[in-house]
Amino acid sequence: MNDSAIFQGLNRAWSTGTPPMAWPMAFWKNCFFDCPVEVASHIQRFAGRQMQDQVQLFSELSREENMANAFTKEAAFIQQSALAWSSEMLEVAELVQSKMLSSTQVAPPDAQQPPAH
Repeated sequence: MNDSAIFQGLNRAWSTGTPPMAWPMAFWKNCFFDCPVEVASHIQRFAGRQMQDQVQLFSELSREENMANAFTKEAAFIQQSALAWSSEMLEVAELVQSKMLSSTQVAPPDAQQPPAH
């Protein structure tokens, strides 16, 4: 088994303590609808912020008189952006893990049974 926390979580979720028949449908819904939509919107928000920062930097660079300073500022932005994308991918992995594991969680016994009258 892989040592990654994501794979360990999925291994625990698919072990013998998983919920009965209802969870496969919830898993497929999460796998093919909820999770891709959530990941896409998360990445879209991040990419939008990155593009906005880049446009703002271009605006600042247009007023720069020294080309060496402009290249230095752009290089710093690219380095910062690469680090931001790296941390963003970790956030997406955590998001996927939480979405996939949420479909395998059992509701508390009180919530599963209707109230007695």
